Amino acid sequence: MKKLGALLILLTFISAACGNNDNKYQEKIEKVQEIQAETHKVMKKKEDSLVDEFDKRKANYYVFKDGKIVVVGYKLFKESDQLFLAAYEFEDGKVYYKRDINPQKYIKEHKANYKEENIK
Repeated sequence: MKKLGALLILLTFISAACGNNDNKYQEKIEKVQEIQAETHKVMKKKEDSLVDEFDKRKANYYVFKDGKIVVVGYKLFKESDQLFLAAYEFEDGKVYYKRDINPQKYIKEHKANYKEENIK
C-alpha cells in the first residue's frame, strides 16, 4: 500500500511539473495573437492578396528575454509560403510593435526562452 501511495505522489508531482512549463508565456502569446488578428483585419481591408484571416494555430511564436520580446510568424500572402514576422515588446504592462527589430535576424541571433513552431 505504501508503494501505491508513493507512486501516486510521484505521478502527481510529475504531472504538475510538466503542466506549468507550457503556460509560462501563454498570456503574452495570447495578447500578441489578439493584436495580430486585429492588425491583420485592417491590412486585409487594404490588400486583397492577403490570407483571409490570422489563424493563431497556423503561426510560430518565439519568446525572448524571459517574455519581454515575442515574435510571431505566419503566412501573410495567399500566393506565397514566405512567413511574415512581427516583433512585440512588453514594457510596463503595455505591448509595443517593434519596427526597429528585424525579427528574422533576431530569431537567428538570440536564444529563445520558448519556441512554438506550427508551420515551417
